[in-house]
Amino acid sequence: MNRLILASAILFSASNVMATESNFYLRSSYGKVDTDFSSRETQETLGVELSTPKGWSVALGYRLNNFISLEAGYADLGDANGSDTDITGYTYDYDFGPYTYRREENRERILSLKSKMLGMLLTTDITKDFYAGIRTGLHSWDADLKHKSSLNIQHVWADNNGNVLDTEGTGYKVSGKDGTQDEDLYYGISAGWNYNNWSLSLEHTIFNMDKKKPSLSSLALTYNF
Repeated sequence: MNRLILASAILFSASNVMATESNFYLRSSYGKVDTDFSSRETQETLGVELSTPKGWSVALGYRLNNFISLEAGYADLGDANGSDTDITGYTYDYDFGPYTYRREENRERILSLKSKMLGMLLTTDITKDFYAGIRTGLHSWDADLKHKSSLNIQHVWADNNGNVLDTEGTGYKVSGKDGTQDEDLYYGISAGWNYNNWSLSLEHTIFNMDKKKPSLSSLALTYNF
């Protein structure tokens, strides 16, 4: 994290020295996130199937020339959540009346992914109406998994007329949070269209996070100062 902060300070200090005109731009994007977890994998490791979240990013950049830009940004890859309820039970008839057993287990998982980025964008001539490029760099990421589980077991005894004679219940609730932080590479592609000081682009960015590679496919809007 300290390396990221230091590199950002050097980057923007250098850009202020080089700038003879305003080459800065601000880009924001919003789109769909692929967490890189398969349905089978989440069922086996997390016990639930995760949803497909929405994510967003924002970046401040400086154009060194028409083909190379330096960027520092932040991405929130949303919350992928999932829940599952498992209910089992049976009824057994005794001479005096029925006995009912009911077991209910609830599971909830929320996976949150966030990233701080520092890198570069390499493009075709950015001053043309249409352009395409690739971006890459280093990002500092956080992955948090919140988990909640509850179990309730109920016993009910009744007589033959349906009147409840006795009940007994047991249960528990467990919750927690696991977090991981590290630094890794990110990379992606983009294609855009310029109009006056504005640019509209389609982007796909992959974030290496340990053994996973979540990605953000988004529509981005850029304002060129």
